[in-house]
Amino acid sequence: MRYQHTQVGYWMAGAMVGLAAIIALRVQSLTIFGVMCLVTTLASALFGTLTVIVDETSVHVRFGPVSLLRERIAVADVTHARVVRNSPLYGWGMRYIPHGRLWNVWGLDAVELQLRNGTRFRIGTNEPQELLQALRARGISA
Repeated sequence: MRYQHTQVGYWMAGAMVGLAAIIALRVQSLTIFGVMCLVTTLASALFGTLTVIVDETSVHVRFGPVSLLRERIAVADVTHARVVRNSPLYGWGMRYIPHGRLWNVWGLDAVELQLRNGTRFRIGTNEPQELLQALRARGISA
């Protein structure tokens, strides 16, 4: 059984468009507004979705439909996994957080992977229990 889920950051995109509009209104420039819309579109393309795939051998995590930003973790390198709740201060996107890294597109729920090398990798998801079950099906303890 293969697990695959894509979380869409609708709220993140809305917040970015709102920020672009506020900045453009403050400086009263259509050029700045255009540049901000371009930056918002690029950021949405790169970070607007987060896809997680768990197959027989690996956990694949990728941002956006372009998939320039991706991570592959061998199932054999994961010692255990658990559902966690992130601090709102951790934010969205790719982050270094205390004790590891976080990839998140929206929300506070995540699954934390403990890796053999001692590092932790958190995957933000709106389906934490389903992702944990898929990892358990691959022999990763909770």
